[in-house]
Amino acid sequence: MNIEKVLQDLMVLTGFSEEDGRVLRETAHVTSQWAEEFAQAFYDLLFSYEPTARVFQEGERPAREASLKEWYDGVIHGNFTPEFWQQQWVVGLIHIARRVTNPYMLGMTSRVQQLFLHKCLEAFPPQQAEAVYGAFKRATDVVAGLVTEGYFQNYMLAMERVAGFRKKLIIRMLDMEIKRMLDEAGVQLSISDWTASDT
Repeated sequence: MNIEKVLQDLMVLTGFSEEDGRVLRETAHVTSQWAEEFAQAFYDLLFSYEPTARVFQEGERPAREASLKEWYDGVIHGNFTPEFWQQQWVVGLIHIARRVTNPYMLGMTSRVQQLFLHKCLEAFPPQQAEAVYGAFKRATDVVAGLVTEGYFQNYMLAMERVAGFRKKLIIRMLDMEIKRMLDEAGVQLSISDWTASDT
């Protein structure tokens, strides 16, 4: 599965559209003022929680905050170019290298969305707040989906290259092992439920 197919699936299933980009661009003059607060809150939490604090090297927080603010700026200005989406996919690969697990990433995505909702409710009338938050949430849900799938796909590709196995063989082996694990968990699937994929 390539990034284009993953992106298409995510956009359809989240309801993300060009309209979301337009809504975000039209309100960026307000939401851009929140970047510093977001970066501060984001990294205050990560550095205060020992498992996530271990991810970072000493002295790198300013660079990480700058990267987050740059990402946030791209989102709130609706700069959803092919290059932007490709970069989110690559983040999954970076997360593998930095030992940033998907629970860390998804938890922090949720925190950013919660903070953005709070700020929207303070800054906009209710109907507009809902529209701006909805656009931001759909965009960041797509981002989270790309990062998660990029993590998984790149991890599988690295395993394939290291082990020298073909992807179809790995998938068949995984199918057998997952079926065994489901049996151990007491989950019984009928033959129609169990459909192996060659993708």
